[in-house]
This record gives sequence, structure tokens and C-alpha cells, in this order.
Amino acid sequence: MSRAVYPGILAAAAAAIGGCVSASLGTNTGPRPPQQRWSVAAKQMAHVGETVQFDFVLTDIWGRFVVPTGLADYCVAMIGSERTEAEPDERGHFRFSYALDRARPGDKVPVTATAYQQRGSRDHMKIRGQWLTADSPYAEPDRKIAGDSIQLTIYQTKVEMKIVRPADDLDPESGVLRLQRLDGTGSPVHTGAPVYIDKPGRPGFRLDGPEPNGYYRVVYQPTGEQLNPTGTTEAEFSVYDLGGQRHVVSQTLSTP
Repeated sequence: MSRAVYPGILAAAAAAIGGCVSASLGTNTGPRPPQQRWSVAAKQMAHVGETVQFDFVLTDIWGRFVVPTGLADYCVAMIGSERTEAEPDERGHFRFSYALDRARPGDKVPVTATAYQQRGSRDHMKIRGQWLTADSPYAEPDRKIAGDSIQLTIYQTKVEMKIVRPADDLDPESGVLRLQRLDGTGSPVHTGAPVYIDKPGRPGFRLDGPEPNGYYRVVYQPTGEQLNPTGTTEAEFSVYDLGGQRHVVSQTLSTP
């Protein structure tokens, strides 16, 4: 460790002793300010099946980042009723993620993260997939440093577009739905894997119709990984009719 790091660590330790250390929990879902990777809003939206990335840091009374070295050894996160732990990375951030595979639209999932200073052995250890509590009467409990919490409200986006019935009926098997989202850097747009008509063992879109009003309707429930965490996601559906004519419709999906 370089000498330049010591003043920051000593200042952080002094702040902790004085009870001035707080914490901030952020996610990569939203809402979040433009050009910002993390959202620290108390209430956020997350899509069914979305894998949410979390970033937890210690802060001082002015909201400035505090290096956890010498203060906190790990954090405990509770996502609903599920527990996970994370240690600080090389930048002093506690990072963890969670896939909302079992969440349903309308669910409200509380998320808390708490930093702890380890004393002796940890209070809890994960053994064979289960968290067990240390039962030694001589073990000193780990010291709670600071924590923060947010609430995730789960939603489900739906693709629903209408196509005017052409002179020759549509060929459902020729239909292709594409969802366009940003890449991991948040800049270039790329096209994800195409989605085809729903079949056993291969979830896909449904093409209903023709309806009495003269329209076909394409319906699809995208997964969390097919959508941008925030902003918008573009959906484009193309299909051929039995006469060989191509038809294209599109929709902009809002992802809060």
C-alpha cells in the first residue's frame, strides 16, 4: 500500500469512530441520471427475470466515498428473504448481483446492504448452499458499520403490435421479432437474437388473427435480458404474406 493511501484510511477510521460513516446502495436499473451507471433512488423498477447489478459503498456525512480498508471487511445484502455477502473490490466497492427469476409483476422486493467489520470468525458462513450462524459462545459479533436500502417494484413489458390484413394472409412461420438494446457500454446499439413464433420448447411471439376488424396482432413478453435497464428498447417485427410481400411494424418499449 502506498503512503498516499494512509491519510484517507485514517480519516475514514476517524469518521467511523465518530459515527459519521454512512452508506449508499445503487443499482444499474433505474431511474438514474443521464450518463450515470448507478441509480440510488429509494424506489426503483426492475423487469421480471432481469439480473440487477448492485453497487454498495461507504460515504461520509457529505456523501463522499470512504475507503473501506480498516473499517469494513464485507457487506451483507438481503434481497427479499435471500442473503448474499460481498467483499470490497480493488476500488473499495461492494458489488453483487441478483436474477429476478422468481419475481412476478407487481411484487415489491426490499433490498438492504449493510457493511460489517469482522471480529474473529464471521457471524455467518455459507456451507453447502446454506447460511449457518457461528455458534461459539466466545466469538465476538461482527461490528455493524453502516447500511442502506432500496425497494424494487417488478414489472413486465409487453410487445403488442397490429398489422393490417393484406390481400394474401400472413405466413406466421416467416415472422421474426427483433429487440434492439444498448450494449454494455451504454453507447452502440446492437440487435439481439431473433425471436420466432412460439412453439413447444421454444418460447416466442404469438400471432393472432386475422381479427374481425381486419388486423393481425403480434404479442410477446420479453425477458429482462432483452431490454435496456432504463430508457427505451426498440422492437421490430417483420413477416411475409403468402404472396411473398414483406410487412414490417415497430414499437418503442418504455423501460423505466
